[in-house]
Amino acid sequence: MAPREVVVVDVGDVTTLARLLAEVRGRGGWVNVRPEVAEDVAVPPTPTPMAVFSKRGPAVPLATWTPEVAGRRAEPATVGVQHGVGSALRDRLVGTAAQLPEGWRVVGDHPRRGLVVQVPAGVADEVVAAWLLEVVDLASVVPHTGRVEVLVYG
Repeated sequence: MAPREVVVVDVGDVTTLARLLAEVRGRGGWVNVRPEVAEDVAVPPTPTPMAVFSKRGPAVPLATWTPEVAGRRAEPATVGVQHGVGSALRDRLVGTAAQLPEGWRVVGDHPRRGLVVQVPAGVADEVVAAWLLEVVDLASVVPHTGRVEVLVYG
């Protein structure tokens, strides 16, 4: 499925990303965030599903945010981060700007499959946006341009 919209923002542009999260929450869908890598940067190949024993995900991280779901099957907002840092990501975030905020619940943290976190209800879009920008910056194995691509679906 192709994204409905692709927006490139600086890693410090929390306001634009927060606005996009709010728009998706209002109509449904999800948002992917990944660092922009210059064309002349060599990116190691992402291990395929056949690489059963690989302990790495993609060298260019991909964060996916899905909004909370209300109703009978209510679910909290969720953030998933595929990354290639070669170990669980949660421990690497401690003491950094991407440290998990209080109350965020880790539901999975695997070197190859990535980090999955539930975001408590009521967390401001600006807080989620700031964390997304920090985590993709920190988890990038290759140098990037200082900007991220925001892919809006739905």
